[in-house]
Amino acid sequence: MDAEFVNFVAGLLKIDPALLKEDSTAATMPEWDSLNHWMIIGELEGKYGVEFSMDEAVEFENLGDIYQMIQIKRKN
Repeated sequence: MDAEFVNFVAGLLKIDPALLKEDSTAATMPEWDSLNHWMIIGELEGKYGVEFSMDEAVEFENLGDIYQMIQIKRKN
């Protein structure tokens, strides 16, 4: 994950970017509740010019999965 992505997500969650890792999940980050999950998804779609299907958005297992899917969608 690049610093821009990590800093952006950290800003949305209002936490220190150093706390975010590829394996960060809603279960490991108290600030990442279900409401914030959808806010993060929407903000990332806008920032990176991608769209996630509902299935994709609910199947992400961690922050690294979201980052990888953004990279894939931006290449297509």
